[in-house]
Amino acid sequence: MAMVCQLNKLSTEKLGYIPNLHLNDFDYLRDPKQLPSKLEDNPESLIGAAYSFRASDGKIRTVIIKKVLYRAEGIVGWHLIVVEVECICTESGCTWHGERRIMKISFPSRSRTSEEELIREARAKAETSGEHWALNHLPELIDTITITYDKTTTVQGHLKAHLKEKYEERVMRITGMEKLHPLLELNDLRDFAQVFYDIVQIHQWLYECAGILHRDLSSGNIMFRCKDGKIYGVLNDFNLSLHVQDMDLLNLNWEGGHFYRHNLESLFYIILCLACRYAQPGVPAAEPRAYSKWFNGTDKDVFTQKNAFLTDPFGKGLAVQPYFTEFRSWLSIIHCLMSDGYKAQPSPPMESEMAGRNAAILLTLKSISKSSERENFNWYTLNGWITYLNFRTIMSSFQDEPLETHWSGGNLGH
Repeated sequence: MAMVCQLNKLSTEKLGYIPNLHLNDFDYLRDPKQLPSKLEDNPESLIGAAYSFRASDGKIRTVIIKKVLYRAEGIVGWHLIVVEVECICTESGCTWHGERRIMKISFPSRSRTSEEELIREARAKAETSGEHWALNHLPELIDTITITYDKTTTVQGHLKAHLKEKYEERVMRITGMEKLHPLLELNDLRDFAQVFYDIVQIHQWLYECAGILHRDLSSGNIMFRCKDGKIYGVLNDFNLSLHVQDMDLLNLNWEGGHFYRHNLESLFYIILCLACRYAQPGVPAAEPRAYSKWFNGTDKDVFTQKNAFLTDPFGKGLAVQPYFTEFRSWLSIIHCLMSDGYKAQPSPPMESEMAGRNAAILLTLKSISKSSERENFNWYTLNGWITYLNFRTIMSSFQDEPLETHWSGGNLGH
């Protein structure tokens, strides 16, 4: 009871809740009667709520939440949430007033390079290098506010002081962005193809010219904008992105971590799921939908089915829906590359529990024959099967007509 009383005396900020948040004047801590008898973990209840915050210019802005676009799973109170908002503030000079914007609220690690910094860095690189085409394929930030938790008065501050390096400090980050269009709003197959090809080009440019590896390709992070009557694919959400030089690649025996080919493989799966799990854009295919166990099966199910899929030399599992049949050629060729790449991997160093001289001889012989193979194997590209060059060669045309190549530079043979 004493602990509850002490908590009740703390301000919202000191408790570690979202600072500057005035959500329809709700205050469950001070007025428990506001708390509904039955709580539902449903972000849709936020629709229509007002959110006030202090912008980077020091002025208080107020927005109405119009739509919940995404809410990540995670620890209660630390969810990443993306909403569409409309500004209703009357502050002079407010460039948001009456317009729809996207607002992302996240709680990243304090030590991680911020999404804002990476996006601004990439856009600045495009400007200074004269690669202005890249700006069409990068998100545009409107405002970003980063709120840290006081080290002496908040719960988080005391935990850090007590646990030291064992406690990961986090910040609250509010990011305002332009409204982009989700992938499934497209309805022309050639537009889909151009957006996917745009993503390969901007991904390579980010990696090789801006030194940024995106690391989170998904159908929700591939979006598009309309400009002067044209559609441009936009690579969105840099929350998990890293500078290439910050990735630990110093251990010659280390084969894990993120390589750029992992993102290319993700793009393949995005196209595959679009073409095989949707009857047409936004309309799920009839049940049972293809690859359902990849989404709801056990870890063993996913491993077994994906392994069988990747090692199938004939691509029999490409259950492309009739509407998307023209993507079959892309998918078949990429599937073949991935299959050959994974089958080319050298086996891991042999370990044996067998005893005796024969076991020792077998272990020695296999180690000798495989060590050179493992040392020379290119893990970055699965020995050259999964590369930017291969993907761009395959995806540069669609329906027997070339797509628009915005960037012909880069280390295509990397």
